[in-house]
Amino acid sequence: MITNSKSFLNKQYGDSSNLDIRIRLHEMYSTNSADWHEWVFDHIAFGETSRIVEFGCGSGALWGKNKSRMNGGWKLLLTDMSEGMLQKAQATVGEADQDRLTYRIADIQHTQLESSVYDIAIANHMLYHVPEIGKALTEVRRILKPSGSFYAATNGHRHMIELYDLVREFDSSLASAKPENAIAFGMENGGALLQSHFGQVRLLPFQSDLHVTSASDLAAYMFSVGSHLREAIERDGRLSNFLEFLETKKSDQGYIHITKQTGLFICTQPKSV
Repeated sequence: MITNSKSFLNKQYGDSSNLDIRIRLHEMYSTNSADWHEWVFDHIAFGETSRIVEFGCGSGALWGKNKSRMNGGWKLLLTDMSEGMLQKAQATVGEADQDRLTYRIADIQHTQLESSVYDIAIANHMLYHVPEIGKALTEVRRILKPSGSFYAATNGHRHMIELYDLVREFDSSLASAKPENAIAFGMENGGALLQSHFGQVRLLPFQSDLHVTSASDLAAYMFSVGSHLREAIERDGRLSNFLEFLETKKSDQGYIHITKQTGLFICTQPKSV
């Protein structure tokens, strides 16, 4: 499944509904008690007067979860290519304030932002949706100050792999390929892509899996990733059968184990453009 096509992005991210479903599953069933967005926030080296830009901010969860920790001296720009996402982000984070917080439709490949003005740039699980990652990284490097840092979160090849195994076991005719996001920019190859643009790159893994106790919550996540799956199952009148199948996959402890493979690249010393 190609995840950087316009049709995919419009269907998945026209608004925050699919993303909200996926965030909720991770929040409810993670084996790591740390919240992902709080963990990311903890590893960003903010200054007292940092100028910050997030690309692909989505619903604004990174800032909504850490609103009480935001510094009034920061100048924050939240961007996304979806108007619906920016509307949700504004509802989550707060109304625009020209001196402190702004929202903008922007493409990370062509930001139209000033050069060498940002202390921090963030791309949280979005670079694998970018058609030309090289252009995006060149833009990020251009807008960062020489002392600036870039934080890019992504997944590994085995992230949520059991979802596709479960569909295949239920009905092999419904099986679809795992999205190619980790191939485009994943934990395995992201470092090499970033090192051509930054002097220092390190990867921090987030140690966690999912132990999902609700078949309906897991099904909702699966349907949010591939709407064709829900359409096929409901068209054949097999939704209850699918939920019953998921119930049978619970362990003796009463949960379905789902592998998570997620991490944060921290990049410093932007190379000259």
